[in-house]
Amino acid sequence: MEDLLRGLNDAQREAVTTTEGFVRVIAGAGSGKTRALTRRFAYLVNEMGILPGNILCVTFTNKAASEMRRRIHNLTGDNDTGYINTFHGFCVSVLQEDSHAVSYPKRFLVLDNSDVDSMLRIIYEERDLSLRDMSFSAARDMIEIEKLKNRPEYYLDLIRLSLDELKEKYDKADTARDIIFYGYLWQEKKCFALDYNDLIVFTLYIFSQNEEIRLKWQKRLEYIMIDEFQDIDEPQYRLMQALCGYHKNLFIVGDPDQTIYTWRGANVRYLLDFDREYPSTRTILMMRNYRSTPQILTAANALIDKNAARMKKNLIPTLPGGGTVLCHYAENSEAEAKWILSEIRALEEGGVALRDIAVLYRAHYVTRSLEEVFLKEKLPYTIYSGVQFFDRMEIKDALSYLRMLCYRDDLSFLRTANAPKRNLGQRRMAF
Repeated sequence: MEDLLRGLNDAQREAVTTTEGFVRVIAGAGSGKTRALTRRFAYLVNEMGILPGNILCVTFTNKAASEMRRRIHNLTGDNDTGYINTFHGFCVSVLQEDSHAVSYPKRFLVLDNSDVDSMLRIIYEERDLSLRDMSFSAARDMIEIEKLKNRPEYYLDLIRLSLDELKEKYDKADTARDIIFYGYLWQEKKCFALDYNDLIVFTLYIFSQNEEIRLKWQKRLEYIMIDEFQDIDEPQYRLMQALCGYHKNLFIVGDPDQTIYTWRGANVRYLLDFDREYPSTRTILMMRNYRSTPQILTAANALIDKNAARMKKNLIPTLPGGGTVLCHYAENSEAEAKWILSEIRALEEGGVALRDIAVLYRAHYVTRSLEEVFLKEKLPYTIYSGVQFFDRMEIKDALSYLRMLCYRDDLSFLRTANAPKRNLGQRRMAF
């Protein structure tokens, strides 16, 4: 046990060893929350004898889940790392085991944006729609808004209506919005396909309609841990409530000051009011910051203090002092890029290696002005980005071939018919 607790501060140690009941950890940026989460998982397995398959750990991204699996494997030495997933990833596990409850096969298709666009092309061609009626990007957003806000019970059509009944709704639709929406549902039903919104609502529907399945999962998951709790939305919160109803061992980690997904329905009140929903909650504050200098933390604390929806707290620095925080306002993107270049050159002249300098930006389109200036001034640089394994073209092609063998669905056919190239143009494909 000492090995697992070695190097932890008092708050981290408390988070690791407080295993029972409802626990809320308010973890400031850079406070070592991932370290505490992984040690807690290992503590449950190594010290309390809990099987990894009886633990659910929910992260916000697939990358975070992969990193956590790696760390936990190093701590436990066990290849079985339980359920370490995003909410959507966990719902895939539930549906692969229990999709029979909604008459779906275990090997259903999980859609990404390229799959959705392929479906939209079919709909637009069938109903003579054009991008003037609605762009694909706007159509994807519209479908998500319809599912989350305007037609939250849409999933009942997917589950209860036959393919012919759904096709009839599609055929009778007369506005671009309805044509696209019901055409999309029909395409989903034909392929036994689910998008990210469907994964959670289908799981919630199964839990609400089938007590035996719900109780099975509740009993299986003895301990539940949820990271980034400040950014969960209402369906995710309902799923959490359903899962923790038997053992009542729920451990949540979040920071009200880091809420960034309210535009997608996230509600920080779920974190702030957690102790009202569960009065026996134990709250642990992790405020020691191991990432930033005192100057950076002073600026961050002063800025975030203006936020109204937060718990009053200040991050405590552990690193020695550094340079002052500098904020530069440029007239335009080109001037900003030139200023960044001058700062990099100054650092380089001061002995800082270029490989130790990073420029962070919000979206890839922002790099255009930076790259133009860097290329002109012959400043070497590398842009780091990548495509996840299952999003790679050759992997999606291979999976579509396998689906063609099993289901012969339209979406897989459209992808495989011309991969590799077989000189099948639009006319032949339409025929």
